Amino acid sequence: MKSVCSTFFMLIFLAGFIPCLPLAAQGKSEPSGMTMTNVYDAFGSEKKGLTQDFGFSSVIHYKGKLILFDSGTSAKIFEHNLKILKIDLKKVDIAIVSHGHYDHIGGFDYLLSVNPKVKIYLPNDFFSLGAPIKFPFRETEPGIVKTLPKDEQYFRGERAVEGMITVPTGRFWKSNVEYVTEPKEALPGLTIIPTTSTLMGTYIKYPPFGDEHPQFIGMPELSVAFATENGDVILSGCSHSTIETIIQETRKVRKGRIHLVAGGFHLIPYGREYIEGLATRMKQEYGVESVAPAHCSGQLGFSIFRNVFKDKYRFFGLGETLKL
Repeated sequence: MKSVCSTFFMLIFLAGFIPCLPLAAQGKSEPSGMTMTNVYDAFGSEKKGLTQDFGFSSVIHYKGKLILFDSGTSAKIFEHNLKILKIDLKKVDIAIVSHGHYDHIGGFDYLLSVNPKVKIYLPNDFFSLGAPIKFPFRETEPGIVKTLPKDEQYFRGERAVEGMITVPTGRFWKSNVEYVTEPKEALPGLTIIPTTSTLMGTYIKYPPFGDEHPQFIGMPELSVAFATENGDVILSGCSHSTIETIIQETRKVRKGRIHLVAGGFHLIPYGREYIEGLATRMKQEYGVESVAPAHCSGQLGFSIFRNVFKDKYRFFGLGETLKL
């Protein structure tokens, strides 16, 4: 009887004690934090040994994964900064390219030399990044093929040429790549947001589009949204499609509040009136709680965003790590 009573009271004691144990001790995972480090930029505090250069790259620790977003201009400087910061690209789980400009993709040569099988997400850009594309051209007199010998017929006359679908070789041709055209959850809580810049791109002046009004293909771009306990964190590379558009597209697929918007806002060419209006809209209309502008956001942009967001402005220069 004594043994039974002892067991009974022990069970009661444990039942009351277990809820007080840490989550890990109860077999549940603790909420994992997120850090974001600027590893390539042209501004920052004095960090011993780091080399500043115009370009952008960030390394993110998120839910136990290591993520590379962009890679700066020079593979040599990129490698140097990573070694100073003791970041091992062999451990990168996925990499994301924001867009095909040189100041964001140069370091991928170094990444692929040490981690050649890593999964890389790319914007759907043929001209810079080798995405599949169809060039829309055709013969004006398709019947002429019947008058030619087989040796002069494309594909020996077995099929017509109605444009050319091609996949070029280049930097990523042997890599594990995926071209992103729609919002995609690449990891739990990590959503890739595609947008297109209407200000930058490539003209195609082939019929059937006509010589007077050639088709304009805008430049595709990728940004990333991370779900955190404090709200979504949006990271942009250069915001050629505008940081406002990136926020709008993010809100279409993610309904939570926006805790932080970081990265390049592409504001160097813009004046005070435009930047002040943008910063105010981000805070008041879109509910952005804090900002961490970097790279091409511009020195005037840094100043204005600091004034608008005050203590919610977070410095994100080269070598800085944001804890989120």
